[in-house]
Amino acid sequence: MKKLIFLLVTVSSLSLSFAQGVYDDFIYTRQAVQERKVVPWPYLREADVFWAKRITRIIDIREKQNQCMNWPKNPLSLIIYSKILDGTLTPYKDDSLTSVYEIAEFAGRGSDTSIVEVPIDPEDPTITRTDTIPNIFSPENIKKYRVVEDWIFDKKESRMYVRIIAIAPQFNPKVAGIELGEQDLCVLKYHRDATDADKADLREIFINMEVFNRSNDAARVTFDDWFEQRLFSSYIIKEANQYDNRIKDYEEFKDNKVAAMLESERIKNDLFEKEHDLWEY
Repeated sequence: MKKLIFLLVTVSSLSLSFAQGVYDDFIYTRQAVQERKVVPWPYLREADVFWAKRITRIIDIREKQNQCMNWPKNPLSLIIYSKILDGTLTPYKDDSLTSVYEIAEFAGRGSDTSIVEVPIDPEDPTITRTDTIPNIFSPENIKKYRVVEDWIFDKKESRMYVRIIAIAPQFNPKVAGIELGEQDLCVLKYHRDATDADKADLREIFINMEVFNRSNDAARVTFDDWFEQRLFSSYIIKEANQYDNRIKDYEEFKDNKVAAMLESERIKNDLFEKEHDLWEY
């Protein structure tokens, strides 16, 4: 319990200082971003959906195009982490978006332990004992985001829509210094529907959070713009299939990263060509 309280206080203080750094460092009052409201997606009838495909992709903030997401004054990882801990966002356990983490349970995720040798004899430093110390998770450890989205062709409008369903920050858990591989820290709903009227979604948070604009400080976009206008760079790791496999799970791609990358590019190219092909029918 003490660990959770300490974590909540630390993240809350960091979040407050970061938010002040975003809006209070100009000689004029900046209200445009703070006053923005989410523009709802256009209503889409099931009867108008002619074709759809679920895609999963990875956004790596270390790529040059995505480095704005890690802007020190307003990093995406800290925004998400602090909003989960203060109860604004609901952290789900998987893509079903039904099982929810309790705050105390979520706060413990990402924490690991380190084994250290502690001297016990001040006169003989070679005499030590082995201690295990906890390492509290830091939002800075989030380097990748898994994005689940639907590509939908609306035959009424004769256009392709891309709708993000969920975003999952990823981390690399360790136990006694041994890395266990990348996992989802949690899964967050990107856009709520009528059944979730009492819950916040990522769009409601992103709409008032700035992303650094390399070209013009007076025209910074928000994270909602960043995702809706698809200003990020990413690569596909999965398309809907009967086995529910990721690209790297297939036998021909398990030990061939180049082939997996080419398969990812093939899927991306097919998505862009699909809209043109459907116009031909």
